[in-house]
Amino acid sequence: MAKAKGLAVLLTTTALTAACIFPTLAAPSSRAPETPDVRETILQLLEQRALHSDQIDWPAAHQQLKQARSTDEADRIVTELIARSTANHGRWIRTQAVPGAAEEKPRPASTQQVRQRNAEADPPGPKRGPEDANDPIGWIRVPPFLDNPSAPRELTRQRRQAFARMLQSWLRSEDQRPLCGWIVDLRQNGGGNMWPMLAGIAPLLSTDPKHREVIGAFVRGAEHQTWSVESGQVLLGDRSPVSLDSAAYVLRQPAPPIAVLFGPRTASSGEALALAFRGRPATRSFGQKTAGYSTANVPTPLPDGSRLLLTVSVSVDRNLKGDGGKLEPDVAVEDGVEAESAARSWLMAQPACRGVAKSP
Repeated sequence: MAKAKGLAVLLTTTALTAACIFPTLAAPSSRAPETPDVRETILQLLEQRALHSDQIDWPAAHQQLKQARSTDEADRIVTELIARSTANHGRWIRTQAVPGAAEEKPRPASTQQVRQRNAEADPPGPKRGPEDANDPIGWIRVPPFLDNPSAPRELTRQRRQAFARMLQSWLRSEDQRPLCGWIVDLRQNGGGNMWPMLAGIAPLLSTDPKHREVIGAFVRGAEHQTWSVESGQVLLGDRSPVSLDSAAYVLRQPAPPIAVLFGPRTASSGEALALAFRGRPATRSFGQKTAGYSTANVPTPLPDGSRLLLTVSVSVDRNLKGDGGKLEPDVAVEDGVEAESAARSWLMAQPACRGVAKSP
């Protein structure tokens, strides 16, 4: 059983649904020499801490690794064991070069890096024209947030704060209109670090800004560590993983009805956000099943400078319900305009929106 502190994790992107911002794997001919026992180290970590460690015959796995006839065969064995013991959420992230190796030329930004930059540059909501000035429904799209493991700690802290501040600035901007409800769009959120995302949308998660409110948890067996919102701050246990550098925004209309949109591209941390809304009063989800990686990874450094994304716990909602798999929407509807229309229709039928004039 993992210690409770082992559950204090950062969710990371799943390798199957979103590319990581970590360096890509170099070709075998240019790969720097690895520490001889790095694969054995990975197996030991998986055996000790992986969420589904009990499903593996570890003595046989260690023996199989020792009998590998080539590096490629050993890598395939390790990759398969990571997949089996983490339900395909874990990943071995290889380095382009290890300490002491010749420095490689910088590689172009990955597709996911470009997407994130574009997402952060664009407004996290629909483009609005003058005709939308009377729209009573607020809208926020939460893009993924990816940490750069090679960035200095202070720069990482500043980027997390800036991302959370961007989301809260959008909430403030939307909230200048008389709103009766909100749409939260998670359909393109493939994961990353959950804490800047949660910190940014904390005003929507909270239904009582004056009191602490549990919004989810990491669970492993009988142990759990809660996520909560208090005075606009998101907490893991009793600490704030991302502290805002300004006062948290408070909605003009507290505890509004919220429609959450998600689908098959919603993964990992994106699913954690969906779980944080599940069970919230006056909240309903629309769309399709999520990717099915609602578990938590710990980025774990290895002796050769590479990293293991080690899946250690299940993410659950504010009622401590969750199984680590796909999330089902309350209302199954085709992705796209149909989901948006269904969400808007439901919101306009809620008590807070009844009698409110719709946008022309």
